[in-house]
Amino acid sequence: MRTNLAWLGAVLALCLVACTPVGPGAGGSPGPVTSAAASGTPTPEPVTVLKVGDCTGPLDLSGASITSLPAISCGEPHYYEVHATFPLTGDVFPGTETLADQAAAQCAPAFVDYVGVEPEYGRYASAYIAPDETAWAVPENRVITCLVGSADGGLVGSAKGDYLVFPKTGQCTGPQNVPALEVQIIDCAEPHAYEVFAAKKVTSDTAPTKAELDKLFSSVCQAGFKDFVGIDVGKSKYEVTYFIAGADVWKKVADHRIVCSAGSPDGGIKGSLEGVKK
Repeated sequence: MRTNLAWLGAVLALCLVACTPVGPGAGGSPGPVTSAAASGTPTPEPVTVLKVGDCTGPLDLSGASITSLPAISCGEPHYYEVHATFPLTGDVFPGTETLADQAAAQCAPAFVDYVGVEPEYGRYASAYIAPDETAWAVPENRVITCLVGSADGGLVGSAKGDYLVFPKTGQCTGPQNVPALEVQIIDCAEPHAYEVFAAKKVTSDTAPTKAELDKLFSSVCQAGFKDFVGIDVGKSKYEVTYFIAGADVWKKVADHRIVCSAGSPDGGIKGSLEGVKK
């Protein structure tokens, strides 16, 4: 899981140009863009147009140009997924700032429609690709491509409808004394600290009260711990922890599960704790 949830922009072009990412959270102001004609660069050609649902490899979001961006299977580890595209009109290049504003205005609501939650309340980052002045010369390149994903890569499967914030049952993690979006998912065969063994969706429109939360913890986490590990948590060398959205973000976070984990803050666990009875 990542923590970088800022709007970032990548420039789509057929040559290297000087530019700076723009958009809310990106910081800075747009730098100069050198046209192909002025620098003597050969006439640009259309770049392969990605469609909604396509996934990609890593992107340089520092503002460097992208000469090609092939689609890869979303079933394989990838970095980003196209969640929307918007054609751009006009013959005159509108400028980097204008395109950044359009990307923020159009990609943000499309992100919510696709994923089911705003970027700051989910586990995916937002990015976009827009043409620079060189690429603009080719009409086929006049498209804003909205992306959802992670600069760290390692994503498998589609982000469509994946509004979950907390780990899933069967996943193992690193330490959990950090914000939920910073919890590292680790292969259970590798040394880890916790393993998620149970989860239950809370259907209430409001966050559970303390009494309701205590009941959930007892019935889902403590009872589930005994079923999973094989002994009561009070007799085990391992502890039980849980994730749940707080009242302050309940209306904004779509993941309304209580998620229970077994493990140790000292880490070093290898394999599953299922049935270890210790």
